[in-house]
Amino acid sequence: MNTFIAFGAGLLFLLAISGFLNSRKNRESDSSYAEDSDFETERKYLVRVENLSGVLFFTAGIVQLHLYLELSDQLSSALWFFNLHIPAVFLIGPLTYLYFETLSGGSSILRAFHFFPALGSAIVMLPFYLRNGERKAAFLAHETPLDPFHTVILTLLVLGTISNLIYPIGLFRKVWRWRKNSSEKRPVSFLPFLFLFAGTVFVLSLFAAAQIFYMPLFPTASACLTILICSIFLMSVANPDLTRSFVKDSREARYKESRISGLDLNTVLIRLDELMTVKRLYLDENLTLGKLAAELDVQTHQLSEILNVRLGKSFREYVTRFRLEEAADLLLGEPERSILSVLYASGFNSKSSFHKLFQEYYGCSPSEFRNRESLKKRRDFSNADPPDLI
Repeated sequence: MNTFIAFGAGLLFLLAISGFLNSRKNRESDSSYAEDSDFETERKYLVRVENLSGVLFFTAGIVQLHLYLELSDQLSSALWFFNLHIPAVFLIGPLTYLYFETLSGGSSILRAFHFFPALGSAIVMLPFYLRNGERKAAFLAHETPLDPFHTVILTLLVLGTISNLIYPIGLFRKVWRWRKNSSEKRPVSFLPFLFLFAGTVFVLSLFAAAQIFYMPLFPTASACLTILICSIFLMSVANPDLTRSFVKDSREARYKESRISGLDLNTVLIRLDELMTVKRLYLDENLTLGKLAAELDVQTHQLSEILNVRLGKSFREYVTRFRLEEAADLLLGEPERSILSVLYASGFNSKSSFHKLFQEYYGCSPSEFRNRESLKKRRDFSNADPPDLI
C-alpha cells in the first residue's frame, strides 16, 4: 500500500510540472497576435489557470509525500521535511476553490482571509521547524510525550482537514445548482466534477475520522486519496475536452445565474402581469424592452432573462400575444371598426406585420376571424331555446 501512496505523490508532482510547463507554453505563445485583445485575454486566462493547477497539485503532492514517509517510517531520514505539510493542508481547500472559480469564469482573486489559516499554522509551527534534527527525532520517536507540539500538531491537522471540507462541499452545491437550473438538457460535463467533489468530501471525511476517532483508518484514507488522484489523471487523459466543456457550460450557467441574482422574481412577475393586464402598456406601439424594464425597476438584460427562462418567451413574443388578444377583442366587440383602426388601437404599427402575426396565432386573417366568430355567435343565438312566454 505504501508504494501505491508513493505513486500518488509522484503523480501529483508530475501533474504540477505539467501545469507549470503548460503555463510557460501559453505565456510564450505566438506573439504575432499580441495586438489582438481577445487573444491576449484568453492567453492570460490560460496562464493563470495552469499556474493555479500547478500550485494546487504541488501543494497536494507535499501532503501526499509526507503521508508516504510517515506511513513507511522514513521520516527519520528526512527530518527537515517533518510536519512541513501542515501549512499545505490549509492551502489545498482555498486553492481548489480558487482554481475552479477561475476555470468557470468566476473571480480569479480569493479574499486574503482564506489563506490566513495557512499563514497562521506556519507561524505556530515555526518554533518546531527551527528545532535541530536531534529534537525532531526525539519528538518523532515519542520520547517527549509532554511536548505541547503533540497536541498542537494534532489540533492543526484536524482543523485543516475539517476546513478543507467546506470548499468541495461549496463547489459541489454550486455545480449541482448549475446542473439543476439548466434550462436545456443538463450538461454532461458537470457530472464528472460532481463525482470528483463528492469523492473529495468522502476522502477528507475519512482523514477527519482517522485523526479524531480511529488512527488505524489512516492508511485506508491515504489509499483512497491516491485513488482520487488517479481518477483525476485518468479523467483528464480519457476525455481531454472535458475541461473545455466544463468551462463552456459553467460559464453559461454562471452568466444566466448572475443576470437575475438578487431579484425577487415572484414580485417582478406579479408587477409585470399588472403592467400588461391592468395598465396595458402593450398598447404603446413604441414600447421597448428598455421601457418595460424601467417600469419594473430592473436592468434590461435581467428582464430579458426573466422572460426567456421563467416564461419561455422573447420580449417580442410576450408583447405580441397581448396585442393580438386585444385586437381579437376589438374585432368582435366593435364590428363597425375597420381592421386598420383595430391594428393601431391594439399597439401594432405595421399592417403587414399585424396580418402575418394574426394569421400565425389564430390560423386565419383578421377579417376571416371576425366573420367566423360573428357567424358562430348568430348560430349559437338561433339554436338557443326561445324564452318562455307567460
